[in-house]
Amino acid sequence: MLQKRDSVVLDLRKSVGFLSIPGELLSGLVRYLDNARSPKNKNIVDILERLQQLEKIGASDMDQPLEELNRDLKRYQFRPWVLPHYDQNWHTARWGVIWCSGRPGRDPMQAGEALDTIFDLARAGQLSRLRRCAHCTNWLFARSRHQIFCSTKCQQKHYTKTEAFRAHRRQYMRHRYYEQSAPRGSKNTD
Repeated sequence: MLQKRDSVVLDLRKSVGFLSIPGELLSGLVRYLDNARSPKNKNIVDILERLQQLEKIGASDMDQPLEELNRDLKRYQFRPWVLPHYDQNWHTARWGVIWCSGRPGRDPMQAGEALDTIFDLARAGQLSRLRRCAHCTNWLFARSRHQIFCSTKCQQKHYTKTEAFRAHRRQYMRHRYYEQSAPRGSKNTD
């Protein structure tokens, strides 16, 4: 899980500087995607999944899906909201702009903020790091390229369902049963 003070710096390749996305914004986006129940919120998840599909297909097959996606994006309107980012001495270190569709500074995240964060990830070429957990299908932002589980708990639960784990567990339980059923004074020579 992302900690509140974490910040992910994404390389924008061939552009000036880096894009910094605060960890709390990424955590908010993951919560937003996991809790998308209303049709408006489900539309944002749909847009994200369509963007991820567009990254996988070739340029020749992209025209119609891209046109449909841009048509659906026309309904979203945003206004900029400027926020200062402070250093340790409470001096303005830099400025940030959030494109809000609603009132900023509230929790949970609104559709416009979620969409803007998704576009930031897409501009940085890191959209594929936003993915679903292989076990519980909750959304996660992968801190490493090979991460496929949202937590250690999901990773362990997934592993316990594999045939390799089941074979190991059968062998362990047979050995344990043999040790417990042996007479107390006898030596076990395994």
